[in-house]
Amino acid sequence: MASRRGCWPSFDPGGSVVIYSTLTARPRIAGLVFVAVGALLACADLVRLGGLKAAGLTGKAPPNADLIKSLIATMTSNWLWLVATGVGLVLVLVAGMLAFGSQRAPDVLFRVVAGIGLILVVIPGALA
Repeated sequence: MASRRGCWPSFDPGGSVVIYSTLTARPRIAGLVFVAVGALLACADLVRLGGLKAAGLTGKAPPNADLIKSLIATMTSNWLWLVATGVGLVLVLVAGMLAFGSQRAPDVLFRVVAGIGLILVVIPGALA
C-alpha cells in the first residue's frame, strides 16, 4: 500500500480497518525528550523554591501569627462543641426511640454508632 498523509482509515484485504497516523517518530521522540528535560529541571537545584522566595517567603512567621493561631483555636473549639452537641442530641433521640419501643431504634442506633466510629477512627486513620 502507498504511504498516506493524514488520518485516513483504509480497509485491509483481511477485512480489518487500518488507521494511518500523521505522527512520525520525530515528534514522538521530541515529546519524550521534552518530558525528560522537564523532569530533570524539576529535580535540579536551579528551580528550588525560587518562586516562593521571589514572592517574599522568608521562612519566618508573619507579625500577626498569634492572632491567626487564636482564631484557628477558637474555630476548632466551636467545631468540637457543635459536633458534641449534635451527637448528644442524636443519642438522646435514639434513647427516646428505644424507650418508647420503636422497631427501627436498634437499626438507627447501629447506624449512629457506626457513623461516629467512622468519623472518629477510620477517617483519621486513613488520612494519617
